[in-house]
Amino acid sequence: MKPKPPSNGLSARANRCLSTAGVPAEKEAVLQALKTGALYPFFRPALYGRKTHREVCRWAGLDESFVSPTIPKNTTPLAIDNGLSYRANRLLFRAGIPADTPAVLEALHTGSLCPGKCPVNYGKQTHAELCRWAGIDEHDLPRRRKNLNATEKP
Repeated sequence: MKPKPPSNGLSARANRCLSTAGVPAEKEAVLQALKTGALYPFFRPALYGRKTHREVCRWAGLDESFVSPTIPKNTTPLAIDNGLSYRANRLLFRAGIPADTPAVLEALHTGSLCPGKCPVNYGKQTHAELCRWAGIDEHDLPRRRKNLNATEKP
């Protein structure tokens, strides 16, 4: 049995985007989040796109084309010329991992970077790119087993 979405007039996707961004589903809070940039299409949160933005703006009583003036500079990842792709740099930025070799090596060895699990959009290709960039073979990393028994420790 599926849980019923809140009866606030927003779709399940819009409600999920609001909760991901940490914004309560109240019109005043949503208006404030739109004006401060906490909700920004194609940037924050990750699945908040054009259609969801239009729906939220319509629900909050704003023009559908409303976009906050700018994204705050301290939250945008810079284009770093370190040999990694923009996707890999952005992924490291969102995960809170510095884009330097020792930090990436530690994250790879501890399992903070695990393809298909965490962080979001971290897949096999980005994993292979980071391993090549860090100078290690991706097959030498410790494997994380999917099913651990309750008595076993990772």
